[in-house]
Amino acid sequence: MNNIELIKRLLKRLKRFSWVIAIIALGFGGLYYYMAKQNVALYTSKATVFPLNSASDNTVSTSTIGNILGLSDAPKSFSGEASINIVELSTSRRTRDAVALTRIPSMNNKIISELLIEENNRHTGFMQNEEIKMPHDSLLLINIASNMLKAGFQSKINKNGILELYYTNSNPKIVREVSYIFIDKLSSFYIDLKKKKAQIDYEFAVKKADSLQKVLDQLDRHAIALDESTFFTNEELKRYSLPKQNIAEDKSTVQSQYYYAVNNREAAAYKLQKETPIIEPLDRPEPPYDFAKKSALFNTIIGLFLGTVIGIIVISWKVLTKFVGDEMNKAIEKISKPKEKPGKL
Repeated sequence: MNNIELIKRLLKRLKRFSWVIAIIALGFGGLYYYMAKQNVALYTSKATVFPLNSASDNTVSTSTIGNILGLSDAPKSFSGEASINIVELSTSRRTRDAVALTRIPSMNNKIISELLIEENNRHTGFMQNEEIKMPHDSLLLINIASNMLKAGFQSKINKNGILELYYTNSNPKIVREVSYIFIDKLSSFYIDLKKKKAQIDYEFAVKKADSLQKVLDQLDRHAIALDESTFFTNEELKRYSLPKQNIAEDKSTVQSQYYYAVNNREAAAYKLQKETPIIEPLDRPEPPYDFAKKSALFNTIIGLFLGTVIGIIVISWKVLTKFVGDEMNKAIEKISKPKEKPGKL
C-alpha cells in the first residue's frame, strides 16, 4: 500500500463513517456546552483608596512627586509614623476575621461568614463548588469564611501610591458589602493606630513635664534650705557661694528643659485632638462590576472541533495501523533477505 492508496482508503472510510464522527463531535460539543453552563458567574469589584493626611500637610516632597509621576517606587505604608505595610494589613488574618464577623442589616442581619457559606452552597455540583456544612462552632465558622475571603480578595499598591482593592464573588450584593467592609476595617485600624501613637506621645510628654517639675521643686527646696542654713555666714566664702551657684545653674538648665517639655505636651495634646480618618475611597466599589463566565458558544465550538478530531482519529485508526504494519513487514523482509554474493570472474 503506497501513500496514494492510503489517502484513498482514509477518505473512503471517513466518508462511510462520517455519521460516527458527527455523533462524537456533537457529544463533545454538548459536553463542553454543559460544562460552560455549569460554570459559576463571578463578579469582581475594584476600589481605590488614598490617604487624607501625609507627613506634611502643607508641602509636597520630591519623593511624593516622583511617586505620582511613576519615577520611583511608591511606599506601601500610608503613615510615616506607623510603618505598617498596607497590603499586608489588608490581606492579614486580623482584617479578614474582622470582616467575617460583621453583620449586614440589609441581608437579614446575617454575618458575612453565613452569607459566604450560603452563597457557596447555592452553586454546588459538577464543575462547581463543594458543599460546605454550616458549622455550629463560631470559631470554625470564622475560619472557613476567612479562607473564603482570602481566595476572593486581592490588594496592591499602584505606582501612584494608591491602594487598589479587588473582591470576587458570585453574588454582586455580597461583593459590594464585603468591599465596603474591607475599606472600613482598614480605615478604623489606621485611625486607632494613629490615635494610639498620639496618646502614647501625649502621655510621655505629660510624664516628662511632671518629672521636670518635680526636679525644679526639689532644687527650690534645696536652695531654700541652703539660704536658711547660711543666713549668718559670709556669702563671699566659696564653700557657701558655690553650692548656691550650682543650684542656680541646675535650675536654669532644668527650667529650659521644662519649658521645652511643656511645649511638647501642648503639641501632643493638639495632635491627639485633631486626629481624623486618614484613608478615604477614591473609586467606590459600586456596580457595574467586572463579569467573568465561560462563553457557552465558544466552549461548544471547541468541543465540536475536538470531537471531530477525535472522531477522525478513531475512524482512521484501523487503516493507519494496517498501513504501519505493512510497512514494518516490508522493512523486516528487506532486512532479513540474504545478500547476493558477487560472481566469480
